[in-house]
Amino acid sequence: MSEPIKKFQAEVDQAFATAIKSAKGGDPTWNALLATYSIMPLTDQQKEALLNSDMKIAGGAFPIELRWVLQAIVTKHASLASDNQDVQNILFGYNLDAEVMKYYGRIKPFGGMSDIFKNAKLTTKNYSEGIGGARKSAIRCKNCGAPRLEEMQYDKCMFCGSELFENNN
Repeated sequence: MSEPIKKFQAEVDQAFATAIKSAKGGDPTWNALLATYSIMPLTDQQKEALLNSDMKIAGGAFPIELRWVLQAIVTKHASLASDNQDVQNILFGYNLDAEVMKYYGRIKPFGGMSDIFKNAKLTTKNYSEGIGGARKSAIRCKNCGAPRLEEMQYDKCMFCGSELFENNN
């Protein structure tokens, strides 16, 4: 592994470690890391909305803030290694959605058996589908499943930062 790739991985590992070790919703150490990348933390109002959403966290920084840090790290290393094709290939193949979901898997609360049964119910075919009346449904993030928190939220998921809708342009 080349030195630039090692530096990139070390910076990503540091971001993950700091995010996981922070208090629920972030803490001064996490905010200091955000500041090193010139990233403003979520406002108290945004944090409150996320804490009261369906997407619970047991501890750690919010996934969307980690996404912002990871994006900053990728951008930084892409500009530093513009002439190194190996590093460019690693950065191009870096899957932010998968990394954010891996992180969320580590910070979400364990629901025990109820999570297993809930998942089974969601993935089992509903044979009475279409018999009842129309139901309201929420637009959910394709990456993490979080419901859209605001009526006018059309761009990115407030929880993990993924695109809510595909852009086919």
